[in-house]
Amino acid sequence: MQLPLLAGPFIMKHSQFTKFSPITILVKRTIRKLRIDAGHSMNEGARLLAVSRKQLEDIETIRNYGCHLDLELLAKIKVIYQKSLDEIVGELPDDYYSEYFERARKKLNRVVSTN
Repeated sequence: MQLPLLAGPFIMKHSQFTKFSPITILVKRTIRKLRIDAGHSMNEGARLLAVSRKQLEDIETIRNYGCHLDLELLAKIKVIYQKSLDEIVGELPDDYYSEYFERARKKLNRVVSTN
């Protein structure tokens, strides 16, 4: 399976990131690489995507406070950087249940009433 732009040594263990799935981490890094390779600053990249600079920073970051990606954003990136969605997302595992698609969920500490 061939991986997209930032695969290889840049793929991190899923357990390091509680908010994002491995596919989201890879796409976020790909978005950042596309912007940098095109020579766009954060401000220019934000203007092109019609988001604030802070939003673009959140889009590109994999820290737990970064934002999730949406379809409209991916469509804009496809048009602006002239890349197919396959190039942005990369090849996906055939197994729908692969950990590649999963993100950890917070466990709620529920108190069970004994009444």
